[in-house]
Order: sequence, then C-alpha cells, then structure tokens
Amino acid sequence: MFEKKEAMSIEESEEYGRKTDARNAALENVEVHEDDEVTLVDQIPPPLSEEQIKKRVGEGNYTNVHKNDGLNSVNS
Repeated sequence: MFEKKEAMSIEESEEYGRKTDARNAALENVEVHEDDEVTLVDQIPPPLSEEQIKKRVGEGNYTNVHKNDGLNSVNS
C-alpha cells in the first residue's frame, strides 16, 4: 500500500538546509545600515520626582503603595 521513503543522505540534508536558509534570507529582505541613529543617553528623560509620581498615579495610590501594611489589589 504505502511506499517506503528513504531518508536523505547527510549531503542531501545539508544542501536542503542551505537552500532553505538562502530562501528565508531572500524573503526576509534584511538590511543593516551602519549610520542608523542610536538613542543617546542624554535623550533619555530624567527620573520622575516623588511629586510627579503622585500626580500621575494619584495621592491615594501612592500612599497605599508606600504603607506596605497588606496586600493591595492589582487593579486598584
């Protein structure tokens, strides 16, 4: 009923792998540019002050996090 298939030889397997890699590289269309801009450290904003954090998260949330007197809800 079913035909027995023979396994590839090592050489055939290596050739198949090279062809697959070449096809994948062609499809990926990868380009590397040497002159791409890199994020410089001076472009990273400074850390937030305690007052800025309170404004963003709310006074109550800020206070509850710093109390550490129990488990808080993740969604609060």
